Amino acid sequence: MKKDELISLWENGNDRLFREEKMDKAMIEKYINEKTIKGSAGTKYNILFYGFIQVVNLILLSMNVAGYMNNPTVLWLLVPQILLTIGIMIFGMDLFYKFREINNYSESTQRLINLQQRFYRGSYEWWLVLASMSAIILMINFNLYLDNDNGTYPIYNKFRFVAVLAGAFIFIYGSLKLATLRSTRTLKAYLSDLNKGMLDQTMKLEGLKKRLIWLYVIIFLLLTVSLVFGIIKAVG
Repeated sequence: MKKDELISLWENGNDRLFREEKMDKAMIEKYINEKTIKGSAGTKYNILFYGFIQVVNLILLSMNVAGYMNNPTVLWLLVPQILLTIGIMIFGMDLFYKFREINNYSESTQRLINLQQRFYRGSYEWWLVLASMSAIILMINFNLYLDNDNGTYPIYNKFRFVAVLAGAFIFIYGSLKLATLRSTRTLKAYLSDLNKGMLDQTMKLEGLKKRLIWLYVIIFLLLTVSLVFGIIKAVG
């Protein structure tokens, strides 16, 4: 039985056909295994994306070291950022290879899900913090580069400066954490269905995902319309 046929039968609630086909755990496991591996792609892209940010950060940091060579105060702020960025890069590379090995695992789907859950609760939790910090380093050094005034960087309101950075960190970390929580909840649903030999939780997730896509589309359209009206009003 093909995957699409399996989902169609389940969504239509045709129990008789399920009994005739004698859908067993192996069939469900194959479907959940494909969904689990497909869902892990987002995590790998996340690690690669923030790995790229480390490269950009190192370039910006090097340029700022050259630009603020005669400003020891700024230099003392840049050196720890360089060391931290190198550390984040090494940690990210190790994390990427560990997660890739997990998803190349050849044992059961249940074992794969358990390994992924352990990964999200362990090393990846640290990565969320480090990735958020790398985004802040990017913001700081981009501003340092753009606002370099003969080797000085004026901060007119230090409290506001720190508050903006703290707010940005919380927002970035919160966004990454929400995405991770969605992944872990999905894995729990897969594991529950796998143990029960059913696809109830998985189908609920699929339905929720479709509704969220429509919600995202509506929000995007509203924001686009607001932007267009704003531009028209500003030009007019």
